[in-house]
Amino acid sequence: MDLFKDFSADACEECGQCLQQCPVMRLPKEAAVDEIKRLKNGSPTKYVLQKCTSCFACNFTCPNNCNPAQLILERWNEIYRDKGLPARARYFDTNHTPNFRTYVLDRLPADEKALVQSWQSLEPCEEIFYPGCNMITVPYLTRTSLLDGMNIRGSLDMCCGETYYRMGLFDELRRVAKRLETYFSTLGVKRMIIPCTAGRNMFTNVLPRFGAHFDFEITHLLELLWRKVESGELKFTHPVKMTVTIQESCYAKMFGPEYMDLPRKLLEAAGAAVIEEELHGESALCCGIAGGFSPHSGYHPLDITLSTIRSLRQAQKTRAEAVVTYCAGCLQMLSVGKIAYPLTRQPVYHLLEILQMAIGETPARLNRKRGWVMFSGVVRNQFPIVLSPKRHRVSVDENPEA
Repeated sequence: MDLFKDFSADACEECGQCLQQCPVMRLPKEAAVDEIKRLKNGSPTKYVLQKCTSCFACNFTCPNNCNPAQLILERWNEIYRDKGLPARARYFDTNHTPNFRTYVLDRLPADEKALVQSWQSLEPCEEIFYPGCNMITVPYLTRTSLLDGMNIRGSLDMCCGETYYRMGLFDELRRVAKRLETYFSTLGVKRMIIPCTAGRNMFTNVLPRFGAHFDFEITHLLELLWRKVESGELKFTHPVKMTVTIQESCYAKMFGPEYMDLPRKLLEAAGAAVIEEELHGESALCCGIAGGFSPHSGYHPLDITLSTIRSLRQAQKTRAEAVVTYCAGCLQMLSVGKIAYPLTRQPVYHLLEILQMAIGETPARLNRKRGWVMFSGVVRNQFPIVLSPKRHRVSVDENPEA
């Protein structure tokens, strides 16, 4: 099953099943059929192009493997090329400064700033730990013996372009692919360890389709940690006796059930009991950020907030003692969401923090403070232009300065 091939129009029977089972829209059959017909013939839709979060769940529910998610991204690409994005989107554009990540970086404590600066070295190295743009805004997560000996390299300029892909900004993604190919060639990388599931998917499945050639081995941190548990190298001497529910990464489904089991196995080995949310695995809800991915939304703060609250409320229904995510971006999104939705009392942890406790370390637990910084940045920089009629177009430099 090729989840990234073009939409198969000939194989599509317009049954609407993909949109009926969409975890976000759950359209009635009649509406779902009408929507898929509109998508195929290029007509404006009533729901999909406005509400889709590009989580790719529809690719898994299509009975004929037609890849309807790719069709949606193509339609978004057409809208973007014609009209661009609302001006408010520029604050969430990783190639525009300031943006929601640079705002946080500018306000990091001095020790974390120095840590991030050290990761920007271009000294050649064959094996790297590539933090991804989300972990760069929470660098304190890397201060654990779980990552001992890892050579961390990366910067915001070297973001994998995941949001561009999920928004259908294909020309921009081609330039990102070129930039990253040059960067990793400069470093001479042969092996990459990556903690971000979205990043692993981009380097493995997406960027090569947009012109990048990567000649290195890619291992996700979850896989590496589980191997250490199985070999006995990693021992959990301080079991974490709590019930937890998992905020899934939207990209985990791309790697199959064995991959999606990894955070569950690690949590259970650490002593935690996992309670599954109603929508999990292939039908999991996005943490919330993708509520703003459509060109109609253009990162409207209300769309993102409502999408995040939807995820928080689903987690709340499990009555688990905590929410655990293995994506630093999800950690930030849920942390910001709890500010807008204080009714949930569940703390949010990154998986690394749970594992730290299980080996006797005390995690920094700075996500709440970091969430407030990110929230204030949105209020200051995005709210003033929420209703602006101006438009924004992404500009990607293929060769930014190191």
